[in-house]
Amino acid sequence: MKNKWVFYCLHLLFWAFTSWLIISSFSITGHIVNIDAGIVSDSISRSDELIWFFSIGQPFFALYFYLQIFLTKKHTTQKKIIVLAWQSLLLMGLFYSLYMAVVYFIFPQHIHILWFPSLWYGIFIFYSIIAISYGFIYTWIQTEKEKKRLEVLNKQAELNLLRAQLHPHFLFNTMNNLLAMVDQNHSPKLAKSIDTLSSLLRYVVYENKEAKVSIAREIQFIQDFSALHALRFEEDEVDFKLTIIGQNDQQLIEMSILLCFVENAFKHGVQPEVASYIHIVVDVSNSNCLLFTIENSVHPILENQQIGGYGLQATKERLLLAYPSKHQLDIKSSKACYLVTLTLHT
Repeated sequence: MKNKWVFYCLHLLFWAFTSWLIISSFSITGHIVNIDAGIVSDSISRSDELIWFFSIGQPFFALYFYLQIFLTKKHTTQKKIIVLAWQSLLLMGLFYSLYMAVVYFIFPQHIHILWFPSLWYGIFIFYSIIAISYGFIYTWIQTEKEKKRLEVLNKQAELNLLRAQLHPHFLFNTMNNLLAMVDQNHSPKLAKSIDTLSSLLRYVVYENKEAKVSIAREIQFIQDFSALHALRFEEDEVDFKLTIIGQNDQQLIEMSILLCFVENAFKHGVQPEVASYIHIVVDVSNSNCLLFTIENSVHPILENQQIGGYGLQATKERLLLAYPSKHQLDIKSSKACYLVTLTLHT
């Protein structure tokens, strides 16, 4: 709240100072200097009409100023510089036309001030440069803040993972010992499960140092993760399908950005001794886009449970930080199924 008041006060001071400077400077109609007995005195005369002319003009400049800032921030964030250029030119033309119409009907005797060249264009260019510069600087500052927030969020997630792993090297050695103890001929399923769990831990611990991983590696992680969860159920209890469309699976995405949706599907969409389904489709037919959909069943016993919780909220925040204006997340829920559609522009 304190920062907002400082922000508003600085803007008010900016407009108060520039308005005073413009009105006091451009309303002067005469400047007489008298020298009498070696004493210099001067007198300045101003036009009341010019004072009103420039006073009425300041609200129009303020409207133009903040519209220009809005356009600059919007298109700079979306990296649409060409769109910003032609929309800024259009805004300048509309503002000039509106201002000329007002002057023509209220101050027709001063219409010459809007002819080129004149000092009025200096005022116009001044506010344009300040507005565009302000928009670029504001966007840059916000982008840096979001980068830092994403770094903090990723570091916190990494820390939480490390805390939960209870010294990963010890776990790796222990699992290797367990795998050596298992008779792979008599218990191939158990041996495969231990090996899959070891692969998952290595992915989480060692590859977590990279900000992004390939879609192919993330898909493998989802397959291993799902295979371990499927061990809790009989073979005919869960209809699990993972379909990959396209060959562009080397695109880079945020690590584990899809995991939350798969985890929620197993947590809320399947139930022992009840027929359930989880259908996942990863479409990488577009070389610059990932389309991920996951649909799971919803059972009456689990229907009233809150789906998602903190994990879903954290994933939404990561998407906003890592893919601003570059993702679409659509979640549909009914009594029979739960459907998530995520589009990432990589």
